[in-house]
Amino acid sequence: MELDYGRDAAFPENLTGYPGIILGYFGGPRAFNVWSKPQWMMFPRNYKIPIWVGGLGGLTEASDAIKALKALGVPQGCVILLDMETRIDKTYVEHFGIAMHGAGYKVWVYGSTGTLFNNPQCNGYAVADPTGAPHMYPHPGVRMTQYAFGPEYDNDVIRRWVITQDNLWR
Repeated sequence: MELDYGRDAAFPENLTGYPGIILGYFGGPRAFNVWSKPQWMMFPRNYKIPIWVGGLGGLTEASDAIKALKALGVPQGCVILLDMETRIDKTYVEHFGIAMHGAGYKVWVYGSTGTLFNNPQCNGYAVADPTGAPHMYPHPGVRMTQYAFGPEYDNDVIRRWVITQDNLWR
């Protein structure tokens, strides 16, 4: 299995100079720190996965997410990550996913192993499984595994084929 490496961080400055895939926040009512367009543009050569932190209104938030993606210049067909953490909310995920798909975006649902798979997968799952060692969590639909938490960023592995087949933003 071929994997690529990524890092996600609340603050883009923590990822300066990193050559791998970049993940950061583009919105959501529970997002700790939303990156501005100039902050996203700090990474012109990196593949990027924008993260939306889920709230309570799937359809309303999807509309806001679509506006934010368009403002950032994220092309249709690209993957975004829906951060659900430990929350199970099938209706929210379904509504968010349907609206995002209708606008031409793909959605990976992110969360912890104990709750994530109780949510619909949309276009795939991104799993938090912090063993400290790079690995892909063995479950159908898993596209990314966050394997280590850190003070400035977390470390991820992403299936290599998703760069072209699932269209990561660049």
